[in-house]
Amino acid sequence: MLRLPPAVSRLLPPVAILLFYFLVPVSPGDAPVGELIGLAIGVASVAAVAWVIFSETRRANKRLKPIHLLLAFELVLVVFSLGYYLLATSHPDQFVGLHTRLDALYFSLTTMSTVGYGDIHAAGQAARTIVTVQLAFNLVFIASLVALLQDQVRRGAWHRNNERPTDQASAKDLA
Repeated sequence: MLRLPPAVSRLLPPVAILLFYFLVPVSPGDAPVGELIGLAIGVASVAAVAWVIFSETRRANKRLKPIHLLLAFELVLVVFSLGYYLLATSHPDQFVGLHTRLDALYFSLTTMSTVGYGDIHAAGQAARTIVTVQLAFNLVFIASLVALLQDQVRRGAWHRNNERPTDQASAKDLA
């Protein structure tokens, strides 16, 4: 199996996800690099992310790490962004101020970060439903992040308390 340098394997998924988001065609007039090329880039991006996640999970012995949560965060961010963009393009009355993919990504990120500037907002019931689902996801995500951090702090404390420094062990053995 091909092994990528750690820096590349850390950067590849986020870059692939963003490439997918901005280049996958939604409609014939919306394909920035052409439908076929955009679709090929989209498929390659998803395959690259899946491959890196699979190899990372195998290397991490199936333990959840912060990088996995960050990747999940970005994936969910892009999925909601694409959903917002598709809804806004097919039903322009659902959102106020959302016209481009960047607008949708910006709106999704401000919603996930709970900043919500108000320049883009949900106006229709379908848009408000999707935003509500994203807000509920945010609560679950934050709870998972807190649980992961608590677990890592506990593991670190356990390792510090259960390891004997070799110098101290040798001094006790000699006494």
